[in-house]
Amino acid sequence: MSKHYIFDRSIKELGKEELAKATSNTTIDGKAEILAYLKRFPECAFTSEPVKDAFTGEVVYDANNARTDGVYQWYETEIYHFDKYNLKLNEEFIQYVLNRP
Repeated sequence: MSKHYIFDRSIKELGKEELAKATSNTTIDGKAEILAYLKRFPECAFTSEPVKDAFTGEVVYDANNARTDGVYQWYETEIYHFDKYNLKLNEEFIQYVLNRP
């Protein structure tokens, strides 16, 4: 089974201008629920690459490990940027999480 991703591209692939367009000052409805969902699953793939804040360059976590719920896959960097900068996740993923029983 192939995994779907919660964000279309790697954050590392985006320039600062593209990343700025992919973030928002407005918090999305259901953010707390989505954030809890993203953090609920254990890490499943481990890396030695640190998570860096894409805007400041500051290292914020020791490793950019992957997580999955069996359908979607995401990385610590996406959790961090979603939490801090309201990274715009795929609408399909947002609905998937918010409409779960």
